[in-house]
Amino acid sequence: MNLWKSIVLGSALALVLPAAFAAQPATDTSAGTWTLNIAKSTFGSRSPPKSETRIYTVTSKGTRVVIEDEAADGTKSKAETLLTYDGKPQMLSGNPDYDTVTTKRIDRYVTTADLLRSGKVIGTLRRVVSEDGKTLTMNIRLDKANGTTETAMSVYERQ
Repeated sequence: MNLWKSIVLGSALALVLPAAFAAQPATDTSAGTWTLNIAKSTFGSRSPPKSETRIYTVTSKGTRVVIEDEAADGTKSKAETLLTYDGKPQMLSGNPDYDTVTTKRIDRYVTTADLLRSGKVIGTLRRVVSEDGKTLTMNIRLDKANGTTETAMSVYERQ
């Protein structure tokens, strides 16, 4: 009888475990806390911020990102969204320039995003995590609400 129970249990595990592992989110190389390296970044026509921190946290629904920054004039802001990497729109709070993000994973280290305001794409972003996992670089092009276009390259270091 114990042999029969072992066979049934083993068969059940053989069916259930692969499905459980498939449901787990893929490892996100961006997971962790990143701080902006102002000296290595370029800001186009805008003034460099005093500081910026990005915290990426992997959840069962995707990667949650919280962006906290302090502008050159001392104004602090916080933006949040969920990155799902499936191209589906996700709401973004706390950003005056865009309100929705769609993200796609190119490979383990590279992701792209469309930035939308009121359903219209107004910018693009490309994020690359270095293979050693120590540097995150983002290139952004954004048509701002005030009618100007901004391009920037931001370099972050893992904390």
